Amino acid sequence: MTITEKKGSQLSYAFFVFYTLAIQAFIHPAAGALIETTEIRKGFSATPGHVNSEFQYLLADPTGLFAFGFMRVGPTKLNLAVVHLPSSLPVWSAIPSNLANWGRSTTLSFDGNLVLTDKSIHDGVLWSSNSTDGNFLVLRNTSNLQILFSSDENSAVWQSFDHPSDTLVQGQNFTSMVSLTTPDRRYALRIVGIHIGLFMEFGGRHEINYWRHSPFGAKGAIIYGIVQPLGFFGFYNADSSKAELLPFDSFDRGYLGLHRVTIQNDGNLHAYFWDNKKWDLVYTAVTEPCGLPGICGAYGLCLPGKPSCFCLVNGTDGCLQTDSGDFCSKEYSAFSVVRRSGVTVEYNELMLSARVQSLAECEKICERNCTCWGALYAKTTNVCYLMDYPIQTVEASGDTHQGYFKVRQQGGGGSAERHRAATAVSVIFTLVFAGFALYGGYWCWDKRRSNLLRLQLAGSSQEMTQTPFKDLRSMNT
Repeated sequence: MTITEKKGSQLSYAFFVFYTLAIQAFIHPAAGALIETTEIRKGFSATPGHVNSEFQYLLADPTGLFAFGFMRVGPTKLNLAVVHLPSSLPVWSAIPSNLANWGRSTTLSFDGNLVLTDKSIHDGVLWSSNSTDGNFLVLRNTSNLQILFSSDENSAVWQSFDHPSDTLVQGQNFTSMVSLTTPDRRYALRIVGIHIGLFMEFGGRHEINYWRHSPFGAKGAIIYGIVQPLGFFGFYNADSSKAELLPFDSFDRGYLGLHRVTIQNDGNLHAYFWDNKKWDLVYTAVTEPCGLPGICGAYGLCLPGKPSCFCLVNGTDGCLQTDSGDFCSKEYSAFSVVRRSGVTVEYNELMLSARVQSLAECEKICERNCTCWGALYAKTTNVCYLMDYPIQTVEASGDTHQGYFKVRQQGGGGSAERHRAATAVSVIFTLVFAGFALYGGYWCWDKRRSNLLRLQLAGSSQEMTQTPFKDLRSMNT
């Protein structure tokens, strides 16, 4: 970073401090009155109260612009969050193993380690800072929540800036060691090598890299990125030289203000500028909604522009749902195939690809590869793009692409073999049962016939014994 840039950054920070003070004095004058606690000490504990409250304040920064506390999630759950008070927007939240209940069973305690527990949930501990030497918990006017060893602001043993959730605020470093993640952990923003990218994650090794930006001045791996109050996302090399300044729409407007970068629930990356009344959208990474892999869901078809959603494969409720995994195990190896012409994806250049001679060759590559879920064949270039992930939304295009998509058979692979075996067993059982039934019926009928015959013979003998000879004689006359 040059001397001029350093001076500009210092001036920007000074202006930001002035800006936050102005916000407290003029925009949000009651914030300081609402929250008096600016420091939490070792031994603190709290439980959620105020049943109708959306956010329970526990700690504020000195300017009253940000607050830390319990944030309601749905009607009965909560999470820990740092909230921008003028907009009530969370800029940081914990990522617990489970959401805690809003009730007396939940406790936030600080004994050097900040811990969220819920006695009504198995295992109890839902989230922890994993710090051991903390004595003070403070919130900076940058929204950075810190655990300090001493009153010295440089003695932090843990800070929220090192553990972002779905948002970066200006002044917060973004490195390859962390990621921005949506609350459902479905989408993530990461620095990988010299690229910054958006990923859709399925667990395990399956993921879709559907957006990538490569700073043009990168020298090897990027060390960090940082959102600047002047209105840009700066990326810097290991020697602190700038790799690129990615400008927002607010860049070079002649005034400073609070910026944030957030990965949205749909997987898009947006930058916002706070104009003292609302958050203005100043940057969008994926400008075509159909370029988002989950915009229409699994096996979805997106018509660009509006967008409008249709289904490649219908399910019981909307499009067919899919899951993670592959077709490599015998249990999950069986599949059917759906073909569709005129479909592609915005990010095909980021996919695995191979040059082929024909559509048939492209399909054969995917058919024989048990990790492949589908393929897109580009007719004009003879390139086969392979989908090594469960099928998501594809985009309608001209007739330049042909899609080949696997559909896992219900019940998993090998179901046809199991069905044939079950059918054979059923037939054999039916035949055996029918044989026993016929034999049993014949045996019962034969036994009954024999019994009737014995009764008839016995009756006839009795009549002959009891009837006098003379009567017999008279019967013959």
